Amino acid sequence: MEFQKLLYIFTLVKIATFPLNVPVFAQITQTTSNSSQSSCRATKVDTPIFQEPSTSSKAIRILSAKTKINLAYIPASGDRFVRIKSPTSGFIQTAVLKFCQTNNNAQNLWTKPTIGSACRQIVQPVTLLRQPSTKGAFITTLNPNAIVFVNLVTGNIVKSYKSENYIWVEIDLSRSFPGELSGNGWIANTDLVNTPGLSNLAYCS
Repeated sequence: MEFQKLLYIFTLVKIATFPLNVPVFAQITQTTSNSSQSSCRATKVDTPIFQEPSTSSKAIRILSAKTKINLAYIPASGDRFVRIKSPTSGFIQTAVLKFCQTNNNAQNLWTKPTIGSACRQIVQPVTLLRQPSTKGAFITTLNPNAIVFVNLVTGNIVKSYKSENYIWVEIDLSRSFPGELSGNGWIANTDLVNTPGLSNLAYCS
């Protein structure tokens, strides 16, 4: 009788604590699987999908560059691998991924008229280009502490554009380089894949 009582108590405890034993991966998947936009990525180069989170693991399939995939969860900063749900399940290296191209606000800002410009300071070396693309025509390299003027649209929002893996910011060349350059240029302000929280610009002091 005493044994049955102990067995009953043990069963209740096991049932009560079961939710705490759900793997962290499962918990993350449950909370993020509803957000298809945030979990969408595309491959930058031809790359394999691995059976386990290791390059020594079996390669399940080779994906060609620009293939869209859906993540099983959003990886933490510094993670080298992430599990994917489609086009097949497995693990892929985070370094070969970029955000999916969408018609988001950063892209729409490019089409809005410029209403003015504002002072900004370069934080780390960046390349100033004629177009918001890594293939844009080279203008010059901007070093830390250099002062530039970013173009603004209605609401004093910086005029920007999302392309490739970057958020690009439009620079007023005539104000930034009076008497030397004219028109507009672009710098990559944020790398959305490698350093999504790091900006290349700071407010002028």
